Amino acid sequence: MKRVITGLLLGFLFVLLLIYTTGFWFSVIVVLIAGLALFEYYKITINQDKGLLLVATLLGAIVPLIAYLSGFNWLTGYLTFTVFFLFIYCLFAHDPLASVTSRAGMGVLGITYISFPLSHLILLRELEQGSLWILLLVLITAANDTFAFYTGRWIGRFKLSPVVSPNKTIEGALGGVAGGIVAAIAFRQFSLIEISLNEALLLAILLGIAGQFSDLFESLIKRSAGVKDSGNFLPGHGGILDRIDSLIFPGPFLYYYLVVFKV
Repeated sequence: MKRVITGLLLGFLFVLLLIYTTGFWFSVIVVLIAGLALFEYYKITINQDKGLLLVATLLGAIVPLIAYLSGFNWLTGYLTFTVFFLFIYCLFAHDPLASVTSRAGMGVLGITYISFPLSHLILLRELEQGSLWILLLVLITAANDTFAFYTGRWIGRFKLSPVVSPNKTIEGALGGVAGGIVAAIAFRQFSLIEISLNEALLLAILLGIAGQFSDLFESLIKRSAGVKDSGNFLPGHGGILDRIDSLIFPGPFLYYYLVVFKV
């Protein structure tokens, strides 16, 4: 029940923010989400290095803001600077020496895995009908997660990835994709967005698959760190990263699809 209530409240709040906030405040929200998700990620990967945890979280949280201020003009340059700065930090704060390469790698991975993909939500919103495209992305992802969860519980038999996520099943994954298709078709019927039925089906399938890989990768990180949840920020959902994990991969995918085929 806590999971359902929290999910509904978050979904309602996100839709309100997406529709009624300006681009600046939307970018601030993405910055906050990225910062909290990064902090959780570094807490379970490099918690023994408090300095690197704080520095990497701060540098990573700025990435979406750079995307808002300059688009791609300065984004790649800032990412390059961030990587160099993290490496220089590790060069001077290298104790314990045995774990320095692991900590440096985890520092860079957090920014490339969380901050950079989430920045594409800001780039998406700047496109024509960007808010509607983000809403479609969120609906497909939410339906995918929900249908996968309940389909797996009811009829799941065959494990999808038993080592990484023992509770996920192939039946659940297929049910999730089916749920995303239902959401995409419903969205097309009631939305002003220009999208054909075939395109809606294609996006539902591809974004659903990307979302499930995104969820599995976060599970892999938690499994390697020996934790169940990234945090306890949200009742019934774990941490912020647990809640947004399925959006990390699909966001950039949808953005580049639109840039190549629609814009």
